[in-house]
Parts: sequence; structure tokens; C-alpha cells
Amino acid sequence: MKRLAAAALVASTFAGLVAVPSQASAQVFFGLSYGQNVSQGDCRGLAAAIGPGKVWFSRFSGSKPDVWDRGLEPAWGVGCFRTQKECKRWLYDTQSEWPRLMNFTFCKQGLPARY
Repeated sequence: MKRLAAAALVASTFAGLVAVPSQASAQVFFGLSYGQNVSQGDCRGLAAAIGPGKVWFSRFSGSKPDVWDRGLEPAWGVGCFRTQKECKRWLYDTQSEWPRLMNFTFCKQGLPARY
């Protein structure tokens, strides 16, 4: 259990440092899964198109039971959207799919400075 908690902590720590890919993908090394990247949206591209102050942004990390009953599988990601409604939908969906050990920020308008 301590290993799973440590893995979830590491995943949540790195959630903010992960570049936002175009679609979600699993992180697999040597046949072992280290979680799912559930990021959505292109933060930099959207900021260039509509301005960084108009982008709706949120972060998420959480986990769910592994399908093979080996413990918890972590997930993390960031979301960037044009509207608050899109942001809330993504956050609701990720919270529903990954309900354990959640850590998230509410949807806020404006990108953090490091983007």
C-alpha cells in the first residue's frame, strides 16, 4: 500500500510538469504501467489563439483500481479549454473515472505563469 501511495504522490508531483500531449496515453516502462496521462487540450496553442487570460485551466491527479487487482493505477493531467463548460466536463469525467486519491484544481480562467 505504501508503494501505491508513493506512486500516486510521484504522479501528482509531476502532473504539473508534464507537457500536454494531443491525446491521453499510458506511461509504460519495461512492461509496467506508471499511470495514464489524461491531459486534454493544447495550452500553448490555445493561449496563442485566444490569449492566456481567456483559457480555462485545471489540473488533475487520481487513481482507480487496477483491472488485474494489483492495486491502484494512477492518472494525472492538465486541461486547457475555450469555455468553463468544457473544462468542467473534462474535470467531472476524469474525477468519475479516477475516483481514488484525487487531487485537483477547480477550473479557473487564465493560464499559470509557467505556460
